[in-house]
Amino acid sequence: MKNLSLALLLAAAALAGCESDAGLPEPPHTPRVSLFYVLTQAPQDSSYQELFQQRQLYVSNSQHVFSTERPQGRTDAAVELRDAAGRVVERYRPVGSNFSASYRGDPGYYRPVLGFRPQPGQPYTLRATLPGLETAESTLTLPAAPTIESVSFQKRGATVYGTATGRLSVSVRDDAGADNYYLVFARALNAQGQPTAYGDLRTDEDDDSGISIDQFQLSSAQQQYSLGAYGIHPYADTNHNGERLTLNADVRYNTGCYTPGVCPPPAFIEVTVSSLTADAYNFYLSNRRYYDADGNPFAEPAPLAGNMRQGYGLFGGATNATYRVQIP
Repeated sequence: MKNLSLALLLAAAALAGCESDAGLPEPPHTPRVSLFYVLTQAPQDSSYQELFQQRQLYVSNSQHVFSTERPQGRTDAAVELRDAAGRVVERYRPVGSNFSASYRGDPGYYRPVLGFRPQPGQPYTLRATLPGLETAESTLTLPAAPTIESVSFQKRGATVYGTATGRLSVSVRDDAGADNYYLVFARALNAQGQPTAYGDLRTDEDDDSGISIDQFQLSSAQQQYSLGAYGIHPYADTNHNGERLTLNADVRYNTGCYTPGVCPPPAFIEVTVSSLTADAYNFYLSNRRYYDADGNPFAEPAPLAGNMRQGYGLFGGATNATYRVQIP
């Protein structure tokens, strides 16, 4: 169902702004490439599998406004990444069902094959073509890595049925010379530095302490449905340019062990802060609004933001910084 959810989302992007009243004539439609991809520096074998998969390349095609067919991922796309000089630095192939657990293998998902590592501050252009359709492309400059000044974590209380709680604080120094957009993730690791099962830190539902600066808050990489519409919380430094951004939250996480004393508890908390391109920020924000308005006949139109020329969807960029602290 994950690939279907993404296909439906891209279909919504293609139909944004169109009325679909059955009493109206169907507007003309030119099929176009629809895709989603967030370019990062993360290697193909990234240990942060959930975050890596959430940004994986997915390709489909647009449909008529009144189409009743389910959108499907496409496995016949030609996709390439070019640098500022126009050289092809990366190509992408369909994942397939037996390639690697690090990738989603449903139809429509693609993997890089050349092992290229993009660099912050450099421009890149993504081009995608499907048979019979016009080439879609978009260009971005990969943002600079964010500066994490400090992270602290204090465990609270006893672990109950594999769930632990604590207090997380993260401080990020914002660059005053640029408009910046962020996502913050955190997860629990064992003593060997490996992630625990379902170890993403989540804001405690009972936390009433608030967020220190506007909506600078924790996101969840494990909330995969609808591109994490209800787990992704992008933040823009619009009103706090150049300031120290501080996240303080009561959190809970899964320790991966449900019988005390049988297995060692997590040893570290690892925080990942992603610096996003403006287009990625706008897409995530509009994605949340789109699903918030779903099924509400009185809601204002919530079109999905996109940046693909001669196509639909998003080519975004994210540069990560990580900070690891020991659980006391």
